Parts: sequence; structure tokens; C-alpha cells
Amino acid sequence: MGPDDNWLQLMLDITPAQCGPTRLRHRADNAFMVTMGARIIQMQSGFAMLESAYVQPNGSANIMMKNMMDLFVGAVAYLLWGYEIAHGTTHATSFMDPGLDFSHWFCSFSYATTSATIDSGALAGRISFWAYVILSTVMTGFTYPLAARWCWSGGWLQQMGFVDFAGSAVVHMIGAVSALVAACFCGPRIGRFPDYRCWRGLGRHFFMERYDSEYYQVPKEPTEKNLFRPFVKCRHPVQLLFGTWLLLVGFLAFNPASTLAVTQDSDLVIARSSVCTLLAAAGGGLGGMLWSMATTRSSVVLVPEVSNAVIAALVASCACCNIVSPVIAMFVGFVGAVLALLCEELLIRLHIDDPVGAVSVHGPPGVWGALAVAFFAEPNCQSDLRGLFFGAGEAGWELLAVQLFGVIAMAAMSAAVTYITVLILDRSVGFRCSRACELIGLDFWEHQFDDGSVAGDNPMKRMSSFRKTFHRASSCCYCGGAPEVEEDSPEPPGSTSTPSKAVASASADLDHMEMSVKIRALEAKIEQLTMALQAGVTSEDVFGGDISQSFRAACINAYVDKMTEGPSNSHRTHRAGQADRTDQGHQCVPAETATAMCDTHEGRV
Repeated sequence: MGPDDNWLQLMLDITPAQCGPTRLRHRADNAFMVTMGARIIQMQSGFAMLESAYVQPNGSANIMMKNMMDLFVGAVAYLLWGYEIAHGTTHATSFMDPGLDFSHWFCSFSYATTSATIDSGALAGRISFWAYVILSTVMTGFTYPLAARWCWSGGWLQQMGFVDFAGSAVVHMIGAVSALVAACFCGPRIGRFPDYRCWRGLGRHFFMERYDSEYYQVPKEPTEKNLFRPFVKCRHPVQLLFGTWLLLVGFLAFNPASTLAVTQDSDLVIARSSVCTLLAAAGGGLGGMLWSMATTRSSVVLVPEVSNAVIAALVASCACCNIVSPVIAMFVGFVGAVLALLCEELLIRLHIDDPVGAVSVHGPPGVWGALAVAFFAEPNCQSDLRGLFFGAGEAGWELLAVQLFGVIAMAAMSAAVTYITVLILDRSVGFRCSRACELIGLDFWEHQFDDGSVAGDNPMKRMSSFRKTFHRASSCCYCGGAPEVEEDSPEPPGSTSTPSKAVASASADLDHMEMSVKIRALEAKIEQLTMALQAGVTSEDVFGGDISQSFRAACINAYVDKMTEGPSNSHRTHRAGQADRTDQGHQCVPAETATAMCDTHEGRV
């Protein structure tokens, strides 16, 4: 759209006789852009669901918050300066100017926030919340707008002939490059690579490595070892598949929306791009299935591999979905999926931690999608481009060179902007979260939210339950007695007062196993709160403010006080009485020993 296409200005200048058809056309185009933009923004929920499926349970809320901040902070940045950078004089950009093309701004912003959220997945579980907010603001307000200006708004790459219909490179590839630089700078999650070795030589100076290799390995100190949760690639496969489904539906709006219109034969492009997008996803899904069976050497189909393959195929289809045939679209999606899975394996070998595969899914497939334009483009009603496989000849090689040069230029720009931003953040507010924050969980540390691993909504009630559990374990299991029966629980019909020894022994063994697990969980919670208290008092807040430190320490201290209150005298008497009981075949622990054991566990802090 040019400045003369602004429908508000046209509505003011045209005569009543001209108003009807033109006004209807602009109404249809604006309704289309707003609808597609809303569906693209809805993709943020898909990204959030997908990313939270990979991270620790005590970091899921942090993932959701970061994706929300992409939208809120990014909207302000894109309104104040991002839209001006991206489109310049192509559209009116003054906030108070009645000529502002609201629908175009809305649709354009939806692409910007998609590019910004790629960093969230690659840095999940270890980046400081406020550092991410600033990085996302830079991505939405500068990095993406600059790439969009170069390729879509009459910029120098577009004048050279660079083609990227819906953003394989402009949106996804630059986000992947930014995520790769930030992930290398941030380092892996603690315990992700047991044999991790830090950057050496030039790499150590380039990424300002400040920790030794032992920092990133599995914790050995007892307190940290209790807090550490072993690495699992995907913790919630259903949530992962649901997020993938949301993204698939979102991409069916993401690609057609690049027409920015539904009139003047644009409906033909919308139909073609929608079909090719869906078929590319089909090719990627098949590629993920074949990859799973090849790597496992069985008929097993791995959920994370198929999910990443589908998204990679959708990314690859963005650049060429309007100028390739449906069969070629399937091939493009298949190759994009394989490239993503190969890149994921390469990053693991290089010990670059990408929790959700964001770099792999958006990087190589984005480059491949941009290059596929030069290979498979075929003429249609909206384009005269011809690829190398459709008789383009010398023009095809020139297009391939332009596409490759454009990809390199945008990748270099994204890497430079991200590196400078991360370097400034690391030297100011801090880029990576503290060790205590990472082990305790970003939900509790950054947002004072507990998923149940630290403290519940009613700490006194939960702690009372834990104490009763420990009492039964120490009095029954250690002493060989039968499990306690609550006073108010009715005795089942037909039961006897003295069960057989075999049943009593089996019940005691089962109760022992259950109680032991709960005891270990209680010990871990106490260690967790102790570490949180110490870290909250000694570490600096991201802004260096004493008020935040005092507030954090007070909150954690309150939880510790509630969790470490001693049991009542009646509980102690009941526990001692239970400890005096004996049973044939079990060695009884004296009452004094059982009481001391309980006091030891309940008074650790």
C-alpha cells in the first residue's frame, strides 16, 4: 500500500459518486487484516504452551509471563518507533494523525511479536525476567522493523529483487539468529550437559564467559542436589501437541495475511498460500515421523521430533507459499523439517542449550524457505518469478545470489544488534538469573508464585499433613507397627480387630515406601526454603534496591517460619506411644530415638 491507498484519506477526498465501490473494497481489506492479525497474535498462546511443555514445572508461569510481555511491551515499542522504522513514509505513523492506517499497523505488529518470542524458548529456564523484557523490546522495536524495512517497504534488498512473501527470513530467521547469540552468551541450564566444557580461547572472550565448567554441571553440594531436578526433554507431551496445533492454525493466517488485502485478485493468492501452507505442514509431519523411526530403529514416533518438524515445515513455507505448487510445498516442508532435526542434533553436540529447539526450528528452515524461492518459483497471476527448476536460466542464478545475500545480511544485522544488547544487559541489570533462582525456580523467585514445590496456599495445613506423615512413618515403619487408623473412620464391615500378620506386614511395607517418598519431599522443601532465604538476603536485586531484597527475604522468611513450627505436645506423646509398640519379625526403635528422628527432620532449618 502506498500513501494514496490510505482509505481514511480517500474517504475524505473522493466524491460521493466514487464512494461506494472504493469504500467497500477498503472495508473488506481492513476487516481481513484485522482478523488475520488477531489470529496471528493468538499464536503467542501456542508458543507459550509449547515452551512451557519443555521447561521445569517451577518455570512454567515465567514462560507464560514472558510471552505476555512480548505482546504488551512490544506493542508500545512498535507504536512509538518500530512502525516508523519498518515502513517509514509508506504509511502515516503519527499517533495523533487521523491518517494512521490502523489495520496495517495491527497486522504488521503481529509479525513483530512473533519474531520476538523466539528468544523466549531458546533462553527458557535461565534468563532474568527483566533482561528478557528489554531484549524483547529491542527485537520488536528495532531488529524486526529494520529487516522489514529492507525487504518489504521499498528497502535496498527489495530493490535488489529479494523475495520473502511471509517472513521465512524476515521474521523467523532473524529471530533464530538472535536466539542463538543469546543462548551462546547465556550458557546452558545447570545440569543440561553433564560433561559441559566452557568456551575457550576467542569464544570465551567473545561471549564474556564468567563461570567455570563445574558451574553448569550437575550439582554436587547436598543442598543444591536436593533442589536439582534431572533433565527431561519434554515433560508434558499433550501440552506440547496442543501448542503445536495452535501454531498450525495460526500459520494458516500468518502466511495468507501477507497479501494485506482480500480484493483485486488477492483472494487467489490467499487460497494458494493456504493450501501450500497446510501441505508443507503435512510434509514436515511425515518427515518427523520418518526421522523418529530412523533414529529409534523401530516404529516409535517421538512427540517432540514430530512437533518440531511440523513447525519447521511451516516456517520454511512462509517465503514461497504463494509461488510454488502444492507438491513442491510438501517437498519444501519435508526438507525444512529434516534440516531442523539435523540442526538440533548439531547444537546438542556443540553443547549449545536450546530447550525447545527454537534455533533449529526457525533458523535453517527459514534460510531454506528463502532459498527455495530461487529454486521452485513458478509464474502465476500475481508473480512472474521463475525458479531454476522452471527454466529461469541466468535470471534464476541471479535470484539465488540475491536471496543468499539477503539472508546473510539480515543474519549479520540480527547477530550484531543482539550481541550489543546482551552485552549491555549483562554489564548492567544482569542477563542470566542467579544460581539460586535457577535451582529454586523462576516462578517463585521472579513472580513469588509457588506451584506446590516450595509452599502451598495454606502452608500450615500442608505442613501439618507432612508432620502426620512423618509421625506415621517413624512410629509404624521404623517400629514395625501397623498403619494408623483415624479415629473417625468407620471400620469396614466384616473386618477383624487383629488382621493377619501377612496383611499387616504388606501394609506396613507399602506405607513405609509411601511415607519415605513424602519425607524426602519434605526435606527437599526445607532445603529449598533455606537456600531461598540465604540467597534472598545476600544476592542483589536486578535493580540493586534494598526494598526488593527486604520484601523477598520477608516473604521467604515467613514461609520458613510456618514450615518449621514444632509439633504439639499431643503429637509428641502420641508418637512416643506408637514407638513403644513392637511386632514379631520387626526390630523396634525406642520411643526416644523416634522422637529425636522427628525433631531432627522437623527442625532442620
